[in-house]
Amino acid sequence: MTKQEDYLALVTKSGKRKLKASSLLPYGDDRSRFQATVLFHEAAELERQALSLLDDPSIEVRLGAAIERCACLVLGLDVVESTLAWREVEELSALLPAEVAGAHRDRLDPLVRGAQRDLQELLTGAPVLHAAKFRWDGVAPPERPRARAELAALLDRVPGDAGFHLIAARAAIDDERMDELRRAVERAHRLMPANPLLRASWLAVLGDVLAHPDAAMSRAAAEDELARTHEDLRRDPADAVVYLGFIFASLAAFFVTPPGHEAQLHRQRALWAAEAGVKQPSASSQEIHRYLEAAGPVIMLLTGQTDAVMGLFDMVVRGKLREFGIEGPLDRGPVQPTPADLIRGITWSAARRLTPSRALDLVA
Repeated sequence: MTKQEDYLALVTKSGKRKLKASSLLPYGDDRSRFQATVLFHEAAELERQALSLLDDPSIEVRLGAAIERCACLVLGLDVVESTLAWREVEELSALLPAEVAGAHRDRLDPLVRGAQRDLQELLTGAPVLHAAKFRWDGVAPPERPRARAELAALLDRVPGDAGFHLIAARAAIDDERMDELRRAVERAHRLMPANPLLRASWLAVLGDVLAHPDAAMSRAAAEDELARTHEDLRRDPADAVVYLGFIFASLAAFFVTPPGHEAQLHRQRALWAAEAGVKQPSASSQEIHRYLEAAGPVIMLLTGQTDAVMGLFDMVVRGKLREFGIEGPLDRGPVQPTPADLIRGITWSAARRLTPSRALDLVA
């Protein structure tokens, strides 16, 4: 296929996503509305990819693509990304005669004005979060019940903004509500699947899903997603931080899988990720490479001496119980932690380190 044919194919795919999203909106339920926002985001990304295929596109063509992308993000209920897209529309419009730019923007301008009014209304209705600059750690503990109510209202109005889902994730981490953490991280990741920090965060949470499957996602579905991620990483290398998340999810799969070929497959994938990941750059932190360099020996230890690892975990749990003055029956008998207990504990630690806050600049 020629570049022009590839361009038209992507634009067509974008159009199909928009039609599907528009058909879901009338249902009005949470699941349908969120799926519509995801489809609009996918359509916006396809528009960006299509434009990148053109050799030296004119300003007018670039404006048309920017308008399509901005409209998708507004309809996808994404406060931040639609604002950034709108700025690009204005910058390109300034390079064209007013009547030409206006002809392109006749349908977008009213849409954006309505979204801007909605945004002001949302900010007015969230004074606690606004004062904290939409960072959960900036909300004082006494204000958090009100901040949670504000956040719930924001997510109901604009479920397409990944940043608000990240606030929900940080709140869930503080409250140790794993079901809410899973939901928030998964939704943020689905809205920005190319973001390495969100991808790594979701992989960390996926490890907990493997250990504690529920109605939202079965263990089989989690294993399928882990296998797809492995293939994606082999085909298209990613930021080093993604490999760190993949290692955790693979180790979780190893611990919950009965000894045998499948367990060894997860072990081999974890070792592969440690070796491959250290070769990739990271826009997140230079510390990532230090962790990946140490990962190989740690994986060998964890997967080769499972009983010793669980014994160490048992000892740590006992120590924590004594810190809180808990003795009694638990102290007289073995705590008998399971691999799932170990994975849940590590998931909280990984989530605290990998889940970005609202104010963090997300790496696209």
